[in-house]
Amino acid sequence: MRGLVYHGPDDVRIEQIPDPEPAAGEVLLDVSAAGLCGTDRHIVAGDLEVTPGTVLGHEISGRIAAIGDGVENWKMGSRVLSYGQVTCGECRPCRDGHEHRCRRPQVMGMNRQGGFAEQIAVPQQCLVSVPDAVSDGVAAIVPDAIATPYHALVTVGRIRPGETVVVIGAGGLGLQAILLARVEGAARVVAVDPSAEARRAALAAGADDVLDPSADEDPAKTLYKLTSGATLALECVGRGESVELGMRSLAPGGSLVVVGVGHDRPRLPPLIRFVAGETSIHGSFGSTIAEIETVLDMVADGRLDVSRSISCSITLDQVPSVFAEPPTPGRTVIIPQS
Repeated sequence: MRGLVYHGPDDVRIEQIPDPEPAAGEVLLDVSAAGLCGTDRHIVAGDLEVTPGTVLGHEISGRIAAIGDGVENWKMGSRVLSYGQVTCGECRPCRDGHEHRCRRPQVMGMNRQGGFAEQIAVPQQCLVSVPDAVSDGVAAIVPDAIATPYHALVTVGRIRPGETVVVIGAGGLGLQAILLARVEGAARVVAVDPSAEARRAALAAGADDVLDPSADEDPAKTLYKLTSGATLALECVGRGESVELGMRSLAPGGSLVVVGVGHDRPRLPPLIRFVAGETSIHGSFGSTIAEIETVLDMVADGRLDVSRSISCSITLDQVPSVFAEPPTPGRTVIIPQS
């Protein structure tokens, strides 16, 4: 079969690779769609260490094409999506129902073969059934691009109706966060992004106002004026300066949820302001399978409009050139069978 193989920084190639076969407890998927995530871009840029020879891609939907020994409750031809990592099921987070915090995960497209290929073998515990009303492309991006901000806003941030929400970074995760904040009853949503294209997309997704931090001498002051102080802020960039901006945007008692991943070390506000304001700062990582099922239901019954969530669909042959281009606000989805 054909797949996109990582050979090192800025070196990915479409190659003929061996057809996978499902081991015991696994199914073989004909990959219908695979989302191109910011993590994939970081890998290709050399920011994350991945073994050469790995097929990239962790946002995957498909149809079951073969079933390994011991697989129960799944049928040939069923439409499914795959959780992005194979969890151990034995560590304390896994036992407590927090599989997204697994201490020994095998992440597809990083330390396990991924979905930028025509087929992939997936353990049965990773499978989630896809409702008929959800397209293959949307199903592929739900576990990461949509369920990740759902987890951040609802489970970690505990968003309530009437909140004033700031979303810093209006890219793949941020756009979905704006949509979800509206669904969960936010009274006001302000998006922050230096990209004019991303700001336009944020307004189309439901933001009340947008801010270009690169064009403002004191973006935190301007942001506070726009919101009168946010009750909940979501950082989707992974930079120290944007985390600090999120902290400074909060009203007393407000919460910042950091979703973006990076190596920066942001500074806390002066402790007197941090303590007296009862500021809360949370990290948020990924999502659970139960949350993925909830988001699928929201899309299927029309509560969540994801019609703008996918920017474009491409073939496998087009993928190498996409890594040389700037990311689009929505997800790029790969259709390996085309």
